[in-house]
Amino acid sequence: MTDKKTPAPLDAAALGPAQLLSRNSLLTIGGIIAALWLIAAVSGHWIVTTIMAVLTLAILGGLFWLYRLARKQRDVMSLLQGAGASPEARAAALLQLQAKDGGSKDVIHRIARAQLEAQTDPDKAILTLEGIDLKKVQAAAADEVRALLGQLYLWKGRVSEARTLADDIKLANAGNSQSRALMIAMQGESWARTGKHEAALELLSDLKLDDPELAQIRVPLLMARVFATYACGKREKTRKDLSLLMKEDVNLLGRFVSPGQKVHPELQKIAREVLAAHPDMKRMQRQQQNPYRRVR
Repeated sequence: MTDKKTPAPLDAAALGPAQLLSRNSLLTIGGIIAALWLIAAVSGHWIVTTIMAVLTLAILGGLFWLYRLARKQRDVMSLLQGAGASPEARAAALLQLQAKDGGSKDVIHRIARAQLEAQTDPDKAILTLEGIDLKKVQAAAADEVRALLGQLYLWKGRVSEARTLADDIKLANAGNSQSRALMIAMQGESWARTGKHEAALELLSDLKLDDPELAQIRVPLLMARVFATYACGKREKTRKDLSLLMKEDVNLLGRFVSPGQKVHPELQKIAREVLAAHPDMKRMQRQQQNPYRRVR
């Protein structure tokens, strides 16, 4: 078992613009524009007509900006999906991301780069995200960055830094259910490990982990719930969630038994007991007890 498995929590997360450009949203905006011009036509006054023209141009300008942002987002998401094919594909995708913006601090490219870097070098991913000035990006994008950076902090045992980011996240800024779930996972674990465990458990209890839309965020959510149930004294639920994590990947329990994770000794003990029940662990223990046993 290894404890070096790092998360890929935002593989399908969106930053919001694509959601705003859905068919229903465009129909709503079109209806608003039509209503504005109907008001102008009824009034017949040139001042009202001028105001409506300015408002229409502003709306169309905003839509064009959103379209460009959404197109960039879709291109980046397509690149990320292709990067999962192999280490070579991931390296090629990183080179493309670096070339696309010439080293600028575009937040979408930075988030995508950090996701790919996290697979092999979490420290580099952290530096990439820390280079984003959150005061200069939209609120939704800033909270996406906080959620991803906070997850990486947690995986590196930097709990207090994650808590600072978690307290600044506003769930209303989430672009879709996946990004909201990631924010909740990061907030929940940060709070659970820094004394705000009851609020963390309440936050996490609203999510259904068997929801297909949350499949890619299932592991961070389970991680957070393990810390929350343990901190709230719910030991059997803690064991159950650890077992669910073990079914996902036995390596995930390394996060609870590794010394560098700053996990409470009792929780480490529970994780080791759950881990000991795994068939591979039992087989290894039998081999260690009888190293001369002939394997047929």
